[in-house]
Amino acid sequence: MVWMRLFAILFLPGLLFSQNPSSQLELILNARWNVQDAGINRDGQYFILSRLAEGNKLFLWHPEVAAINEVKWPGMEPQQAFWTQSGKLIVASEDRFFEVRQKKIIPLMTDRDIQAYDPQLNHTENLLLFRGRRPNQSEASLFTFDFIYQNLNQFEGTEGCRYASWSPSDELIVCTTTENNRQVLKLFHWYAKPYNVIQNDTLDFIQAIWSESDYRLFALASGKKQTYIINVRKDGSKPEIVWQAKKSLHLLHYLSEQNKILAIEETMDGHKQLISIDLTEHYSIYPIKP
Repeated sequence: MVWMRLFAILFLPGLLFSQNPSSQLELILNARWNVQDAGINRDGQYFILSRLAEGNKLFLWHPEVAAINEVKWPGMEPQQAFWTQSGKLIVASEDRFFEVRQKKIIPLMTDRDIQAYDPQLNHTENLLLFRGRRPNQSEASLFTFDFIYQNLNQFEGTEGCRYASWSPSDELIVCTTTENNRQVLKLFHWYAKPYNVIQNDTLDFIQAIWSESDYRLFALASGKKQTYIINVRKDGSKPEIVWQAKKSLHLLHYLSEQNKILAIEETMDGHKQLISIDLTEHYSIYPIKP
């Protein structure tokens, strides 16, 4: 397949850094970009997945350069992307996966009758975590695929799980699902054995991302009138509210060196902007009442 990279020099409208110093919130890309996904690598370069009028577009951008490079392949509309630990950029389009820097297609389960969604490589890049659905499944569940041994492993009891991600050590996986009419966090060992379920009688857990270690997570949870970011241990103990959100959020990554959370915020008109939430500022920590 022909690989083509289009360098589009674009002015970044509304690119703001540091709004109100006391707010902890920094606007990175405004809602005109309608950001669906984003990530930052060790060199400070972002990938930006935008949903524009002409469809999904994938961009590469470094804050020190006032330009964006659009990445294209003929016949491909990017649906998801992620950086690997070694700095590779993987792009997913339906059941096809592309490695941007080496300009190649990644063969994935070519002989398996399964649809794959939301791919995430572990840090050693030998296991692919994804939501998958076989022809006889009405709902997708979690799978891992071993590139070395070509093994496909299905996680039991994960139908409906979403927002799955690897812990920093690759030992654990967290996802969100519904049990007894409440949204909960489910944790698994990498080999699919259940580890823990984190739930709360008054809160629904929307998603979770890992901190700098396997010990704690940052969970997005909603109550009757408010949405919160909660710092919670992997065993579910010591939950603390560290941020109260006034708008709809989707958490992307915890940036440990900056002690910030990269997130997508939905505006009143339904468009989405890229922000970061600074956890080093002075803020109150509220313990969650049982």
